[in-house]
Amino acid sequence: MNPTGMGPSARRMMLVAFAAGALLHVDRAPLWSIFVAVAALCWQLAHLRWRLPLPSAVVRTLLALGLLLLTMISFRTISGLAAGSTLLLVMGSAKLLEVRAPRDARVVAMVALALLLAACLERQSLLRVPLYLFAGWVALSALTALGSQADIRPRRALAASGRALLIGAPLAALCFVLVPRLPGAMWGLPPSEDATTGLGDEMSPGSISELSISEDVAFRVRFQGPAPPPSQRYWRGPVLHDFDGFTWRRRLGPGAVRQPTEPVSPPLRYQVMLEPTGRSYLFGVDTISQITGRRNFQTFDGQAIASREITSPIVYEGVSYLEVRHTKPLSVTGRRLDTQPLGNRNPRTQALARQMRAASLDNRDYMQRALRYFQDGGFEYTLTPPRLERDSIDDLLFNTRLGFCGHFASAYVTLMRAAGIPSRVVTGYLGGTWNPVGGYYVVRQSDAHAWAEVWLEDAGWTRVDPTAVVAPERLRRGVNELLDSGTSLTGRLFVQAEWLRRMRDTWDAAANFWQERIVNYNLGAQLSLLEKLGLGKLDYRALAVLLIGVAVLWGLWVMRAAARSPRAAQDALEKTWGRFAAILGRLGVGVAAHDGPRAVALRAMQAWPDLASQIREFSDAYVALRFGPAAASPPQREQLRELHRQLSALARATASTHRPRTG
Repeated sequence: MNPTGMGPSARRMMLVAFAAGALLHVDRAPLWSIFVAVAALCWQLAHLRWRLPLPSAVVRTLLALGLLLLTMISFRTISGLAAGSTLLLVMGSAKLLEVRAPRDARVVAMVALALLLAACLERQSLLRVPLYLFAGWVALSALTALGSQADIRPRRALAASGRALLIGAPLAALCFVLVPRLPGAMWGLPPSEDATTGLGDEMSPGSISELSISEDVAFRVRFQGPAPPPSQRYWRGPVLHDFDGFTWRRRLGPGAVRQPTEPVSPPLRYQVMLEPTGRSYLFGVDTISQITGRRNFQTFDGQAIASREITSPIVYEGVSYLEVRHTKPLSVTGRRLDTQPLGNRNPRTQALARQMRAASLDNRDYMQRALRYFQDGGFEYTLTPPRLERDSIDDLLFNTRLGFCGHFASAYVTLMRAAGIPSRVVTGYLGGTWNPVGGYYVVRQSDAHAWAEVWLEDAGWTRVDPTAVVAPERLRRGVNELLDSGTSLTGRLFVQAEWLRRMRDTWDAAANFWQERIVNYNLGAQLSLLEKLGLGKLDYRALAVLLIGVAVLWGLWVMRAAARSPRAAQDALEKTWGRFAAILGRLGVGVAAHDGPRAVALRAMQAWPDLASQIREFSDAYVALRFGPAAASPPQREQLRELHRQLSALARATASTHRPRTG
C-alpha cells in the first residue's frame, strides 16, 4: 500500500505523459525549449533510478526566471499561441525538477493536458489526431495512477482511463453536435504561422516552377453539374501588371481597375475548399462573378480578394462564366497600366516586335504571329530552365528557348506591350485531378500556371496561353504526368501505381471530410444539421434542456451498465464479506486478511453455537459463489440478493445478542 500515490509506476506514467505532450510541439517550439524539456525529463529519470538530487529552490527559481526571459527574447512577447505554448512547455519542465509530492506530479500531468490543448488549437489535421488521442490517453492514465491509493501498474491505469474515454466519447460527440457554436475564430486566436505557401504578389523566372514540384494541396473543388474540360479549368489568381525586366508584380491600390462585364455563357457553380495560404486570394474558374460564404471581398481584374489573409482552411461557393462580354472600353488608367513602356530593356525583343508588327494586319494578326513564333521557334517546356541574363526576355527568346509557363507568359506579354497592345500576366492554377473517392477535384501546387491576357477592342480581355502551343499536353494533363524528368520519385509512383493512387485519393477524401465536417463545423453547419434532424425550430434553451436530459439518461445507463459488470459483481461480493467480518467483529470474533471463509465460520460457530445455522448458511453460500463452480462466471443479481438476505438474517439474529464472557 502506498498512501501517497507516488510509487515508481505513477512517476513513470507522469514522465511519459509530459513527454507525449512535449512531443506534440517538437516541430514548432524553439530548439532551446525542446532541449530544456529533454534535460528535465532526463534529470527526473535519474532521480527516480539513481536518486540524483533535485535542484534546490533557489536554483529552480533562477531557472524559471531565465526561461521566462528566454521566451520573451524568442517571441518578443509571452502572449499568443506560439509564445504561450513555449512558455507552458518550459515552465512544465521546470516543474518536473521539483516533483516530490503527488500534488506536484498531478500539476505536471495537467500541464501535459494543457500542452495537448495548445497543440489542438494550433493544428487540427487528421494526421495528428492519433497523436492527440495517445497524448490525452496517457495524461489521463497518469492522473488515474496518481489518484490511486496503491501503486497500480501502468496497464491497469491505461485500461481504466481508456474505459472512461470510451464511455464519455458518445456524450462528447453529442455535445459537439448540439452545444451552440460561437461565430468567429475560437478565443480570437492569432493566424496560423503555417500559411505561407502558394502564389504571391510577384512572379519571377523560376518562381512557379518551384511550386510545380510540390505535391501540397492548394484547394479542392466540387462542381454543381458537369465540370469543364481540363483545358478550360483556368483557376484565376493574382493579376500582375508591373514589370521591371525580370519580375512581374501586382499593382496595389487605385491602379487596380474594375472592368465591367456581362455573361454570355451559362453560369458555372462550384464549391471551393481552400487550404491556408497566408494571402488573401480566392481562386475561381476564369473570371469570378459571385462568391458566397465569404464576407467583404473585392474583385479587381476578374480576381477575388478576401478582406483578410487566409490563415486557416475555408469553404466558399463561386459562380463563374467561361464567356463574358466587356460592356465598356478600357479606361485611360487601365490602358496606361497595361502598356507600360519597356525602356531600354530587352532591345532584341523590341526589335522583333517592331518587325512582326509591321507585317501584321491588325492586333489579332499580330497576336497570332507571336504565338506562331513560340510554336515554330524550337521552344521547349521544362521545369529546370537555365538561368537567364539581365535582359531575361531576350535571353529566353533568342538563346536558351527553354522555359516554364511563367517564362512564356512573361515573354508573350512583353511582345504585346512592345507593340502598344494592353496586356498583363495572370497567375493561378490549371486543371486539377479527379478524386473518385471524395467526388471532387484536387488542385495541387504542382498545377500552378501562368498565362497572358490581351485587350482587344472588339472582345475585351482575351486569354492567350503561349504554353499551349509549346506544350499542348500541359492543358490536358498535370505537370507531373507531363515531365518525367522533373517529377519526384513519389509523384512518379503515384502516377504509375493504381493502388497507390487509390490510397492517396482515399486519404485525401478522409482528410477533406475531417476538415470540412469536423474542423469547419461552425454555426451555419450546425443550424443546417439541426434542420435536417428536425430540430431547427428549437431555441438554445430547448437544446440545453435536451442536452441535459440526454446527459442524465446517458449517466444513468452508464451507472446501470457498471453495476451489472463482472467487476462490479465481484466488488459487491467482497463488500458482502466485509459486512460479514464486521458483524463477527462486533461478536468478538476477529477476521484477519489471510483467514479463509470456512476457518472464520468455524471459529464463529464455536464461539456462538446459537448462531451456527445462520453462520453456516451464509458461509456455504459465499464459498459457493467465491470458490465453487459458479465462480467461473460473475455472480448474478439473484444470487447476490440471496446472499444479502442471509447476511441480513444473521445481523438480525445478533442484534440482541451479547458478547460471550471471557476469562
